[in-house]
Amino acid sequence: MPIIGMAIDVIAPSLPAISSGLSVSSMTAKNIIAIFLLGYALGNFFTGFLTDAKGRQKLIRINLLGFVIVSVIPIIFQNINALLLCRLLQGFTIGATSVLLRAILTDILPPEKLTSMGTLIGAMWGIGPVFGPVIGGYLQFYFGWTAGFYFLAIMGLIGFISTWFIVPETHFNRHPLELAIIKKNIAEVIHHRMFMAVTLLMGITYSLMIVFSTAGPFLIQKTLHYSPVFFGHVALILGIVFVVSTFICRRLLKKFLMENLLLVSIHLFLAITILSVIAGFYFSENIYLAVIASALMFFACGSIYPMSMGKGLSFFRHISGTATAIMYLINILLTSLISFIVSLITVHNNVTLMLMYFILMLCAAIVYWSVARNQ
Repeated sequence: MPIIGMAIDVIAPSLPAISSGLSVSSMTAKNIIAIFLLGYALGNFFTGFLTDAKGRQKLIRINLLGFVIVSVIPIIFQNINALLLCRLLQGFTIGATSVLLRAILTDILPPEKLTSMGTLIGAMWGIGPVFGPVIGGYLQFYFGWTAGFYFLAIMGLIGFISTWFIVPETHFNRHPLELAIIKKNIAEVIHHRMFMAVTLLMGITYSLMIVFSTAGPFLIQKTLHYSPVFFGHVALILGIVFVVSTFICRRLLKKFLMENLLLVSIHLFLAITILSVIAGFYFSENIYLAVIASALMFFACGSIYPMSMGKGLSFFRHISGTATAIMYLINILLTSLISFIVSLITVHNNVTLMLMYFILMLCAAIVYWSVARNQ
């Protein structure tokens, strides 16, 4: 799980260096994140169908080995086209691994455990965003931008060896890989309104973190003139906030209904973004505002995203691979689109960053009031 988050966050501190080192625009450098997310979505989608037909174990091994191989591409070929190809394939292989791991959890856990387990999955996944930026910041500072790809290749190799010896096959009720069955399963999933609502909430709230990963390095390093190491330390704080929020959410789910927690979370953080926008006009280049507001958005993601994921996974145990594939296709395509839009925007100060957070939380509230509140 940690490598899934690290695949984005180890590279984030190097975006300004990649921009200058490969003589490309900051917009092109930011697209390194967007294209990774595109590959991630595609890997989730296609592997979801394959795993229902072929099982889990072999596919995990193949994709982790593929991740190791593609991670060395930009080390050998140091140009922007090779880098973008690498990120697309990294996203595909790690996305495939992600859907397989979640499908295994669906295989072995009863429905009532999946919603609360979603917060634990989020915490495990969040280890990557906690340590990834710090590691990436130091690697960038001492060794340059290619060091991050060496690190990812090594992590992928460790993951490959671990899963080879530890992860068993868990899926034995396999469905034939037939177009008619695939179409039937897709139709069943996409016509479930609550499933689609929580999937959109996942994409929107995850984008709160991606906004920081995409725009944050340039705001902190270029506009506010801090080092990659400092950015890594900021991201470490935000990652810790994310992990803590998942554990707090898990404890609250034992005392309160998920529907009530979701209602309070969405509206509380929407109000916070409104206050953040107002504060941005008064403290437009204040690092403390950027960090505090971003920390609150990471807390929002750590609260809303796991609840939404756990709820969504509980609907389709009989076709969990297909449901997970569609969930993450929509989720990550939405996040990739938002990341691409953010790459087109030059973030000169806190106002722009706060407005991005506000728009995303407003969209989350609209989704909630349109669908989720009626379920």
